[in-house]
Amino acid sequence: MRLLAAAGAAATIPVATQPVTWDFLGYPYQPGPVFISIIAVAITRAIVFLQTKGRRQILLDVLISTLCALVAALWTQAHELGLLAAGVTGIGIAAIGIGIISMAKGQVGAAIRTGAQAMLKALAGPPNPP
Repeated sequence: MRLLAAAGAAATIPVATQPVTWDFLGYPYQPGPVFISIIAVAITRAIVFLQTKGRRQILLDVLISTLCALVAALWTQAHELGLLAAGVTGIGIAAIGIGIISMAKGQVGAAIRTGAQAMLKALAGPPNPP
């Protein structure tokens, strides 16, 4: 009888829990969603790697997977995503894979071309009137 009364009393006590947070280089983050996004990246990149036909570039795939895991973890931490959103983010970023490098090269290449054109125009000076 006392055991049931104690269990009933314990069940009615409100418990306030705080989510687990870790610090990395002074930045707090919730480890659960970050780990979920990294695991989703690893699984998706493994599937992509196993479906590759022809010559496999293992080192390139490892580097792309590492980059995808880093981007997914940073995105998850920056936007404080929940578990489901972190998993979907990890899958999406891993599916893009090599596209991340292509997008970065395109943006950097466009910035370099624009800067070079501006520099050449500045070095050429003002146009001479006829």
